[in-house]
Amino acid sequence: MHRNLRIADFGEDEDLFEDSNGRPLYQPIEIDWSRPSRIERDGTIPFKDESEVYRNGYLYAIVRNHGNQRTRDRIVYIGITNDLKKRFRNHPKVDEIRSQYGETSISIGTITTPGRKPNGETRVLIREEIEHILIWVLHEDLWNDRKTMCVPGQGSNGGRALDIHNKGFTFSGRMPQRIVFPWAAIVPRRNNTSR
Repeated sequence: MHRNLRIADFGEDEDLFEDSNGRPLYQPIEIDWSRPSRIERDGTIPFKDESEVYRNGYLYAIVRNHGNQRTRDRIVYIGITNDLKKRFRNHPKVDEIRSQYGETSISIGTITTPGRKPNGETRVLIREEIEHILIWVLHEDLWNDRKTMCVPGQGSNGGRALDIHNKGFTFSGRMPQRIVFPWAAIVPRRNNTSR
């Protein structure tokens, strides 16, 4: 079924889509991913959570590497938290991932919204939406249990159109460079107009 789907052609580059006030319909988002740092067995991580950038919480990716893998930097979990220091001391899913053979690391995604300065509540909602979209986009290897059975944007908070650009660490090419959400996919019919 998926191989027949095609991206719908809206006739313009999504960068040009604007509302009647000249604002982009797809809110530009940039995520700068840090180089992964090892999560210790006791759950401590080498990041500080004092930065003003993170006052509305963190977006993170858990990465696994072990010698028998054919691929490196496999993203196995996407999450958000308000307190990095406490989150990984009692996180059953990450504890399960850490118990596997090999190295478990964490990468922090710093979210910026070029051209806009959303307030704290909006930043929290954007972070939750981005987490949900990433879970859907990267679902193949993820150990996430939540947000896998509900389409992004259909939760209690609704959703918005986002144009997400991922920068920084690339996770060996596993993290998409750009995600435009939502977009339409179609299955075209055979064109019979030339008969």
